[in-house]
Amino acid sequence: MIKTITQKQVQNMKLKGKPRCPACGIPLSFIYEGSVGFSSEKCPRCKQEYLVDTGSLEVIKILKVS
Repeated sequence: MIKTITQKQVQNMKLKGKPRCPACGIPLSFIYEGSVGFSSEKCPRCKQEYLVDTGSLEVIKILKVS
């Protein structure tokens, strides 16, 4: 079963922050209060890959190693 949430419920959630891409500055994601853990994000503009710490809103670049 797929979980769902209404747009109104999301609008009522408290936004914790919008971590930005260190390379081009656009928001990578929207983090809401109560979020814990890590999220893997790819910047839609510059295509860099990052790990976002949802607790501290720190953005960490993922290096591709061959």
